[in-house]
Amino acid sequence: MIRVLVAFIIFLPSLAWAADGPCSRIVSLAPSVTEVLFDVGLGDRVVGVTHYCRFPLEAKHRQQIGGFYDINVEKIVSLRPDLVVALPEHASIRQTLERLRVPVLQVDHATVSGIKESFRTISHRCGNEDKADARLAELARREESLHARFYKPDPLKTLVVVGRTHEGSSVSSIYVSGNDGFYSSVLSLLGMKNVNADSTISLPTISPEGILALNPDVIVEVVGQDDPIGAADRKALWNRYPQLTAVKRGRVVVLSSDYATIPGPRYVELAEDLAQAVYRAGGEK
Repeated sequence: MIRVLVAFIIFLPSLAWAADGPCSRIVSLAPSVTEVLFDVGLGDRVVGVTHYCRFPLEAKHRQQIGGFYDINVEKIVSLRPDLVVALPEHASIRQTLERLRVPVLQVDHATVSGIKESFRTISHRCGNEDKADARLAELARREESLHARFYKPDPLKTLVVVGRTHEGSSVSSIYVSGNDGFYSSVLSLLGMKNVNADSTISLPTISPEGILALNPDVIVEVVGQDDPIGAADRKALWNRYPQLTAVKRGRVVVLSSDYATIPGPRYVELAEDLAQAVYRAGGEK
C-alpha cells in the first residue's frame, strides 16, 4: 500500500488534470468492457486490460493490470489513466481508485440491455457516438433476424449449466443460470425460457435429481476455452439420464467459444450459435 501511495503522489498532478481529459488513456477491468471499448473505436486509447482480455487480439498487447478481482492498483496508477471502466462487481477497487482521484466509469453487463446501454454510456463519455450507434443498429438487425428465424410461440424450457463440482468421479452439484439476467436474456432472444429463472439466486447449485424434476427441453453447457473436459465427454455425462426430455430429443448442447462465458457484446454470436445447435440437434430448421 505504501508503494501505491508513493505512486499516487508522483502522478497526482497528471491525474487531477486527466479527470477532465478526453479519455486518451483508458484502463479496462473486464473482458466484456474491453470488447465494448474496441467496438466503439476506442481501442487505440486503451492502455491497460486484465489478463483475461483476449479479444480482440490487439487487446493482448496492452499492459496487464491483473485478473478480474486480483487487480493491481499500483499498476493502474503507473499507467496514468484518465478513465478506468469497471463493472458493479468492482465496487471495492472502484472506491480505492476514486480515493486516489482516478476517474472511474461504471457500466453494467449483467443483462443484454445493460451491455447495449454501456455502448451509449462509454461513447457519451469518450466520444465516437456515431460508431456506437452504428454498432447498436447492427446488433438490433441481428436480433430481429434471430427472432424471425427461430422464435417459437411455445418456448423451450432450457437449463443453462455454467459449472460442476465433483466428489471423486461423480458429479455432486451443478451450477446453473438462475436469475443472473445474462443467459436468460440470450434465451429470450430465441423465444426460449430459462427453466430456473424463478430462482432467487443468480447462479444456484442443483443436484442431478433436481434437474430430473425440472425436466428441461434443452440443456446447454457453457464452458471456458481452458476447461479440460471436452464437449463429447460432457454430453456423455448426460446420457446417464435418458429419461430427461433434452437427452431423449438430442438437445444437449455444449458451447465452448470464448464468448460463451463472457457477458459482452458478442452475446448475439452466442445466441446464433445456440439457435443453430438446438434446432439442428432437434432436427428442425
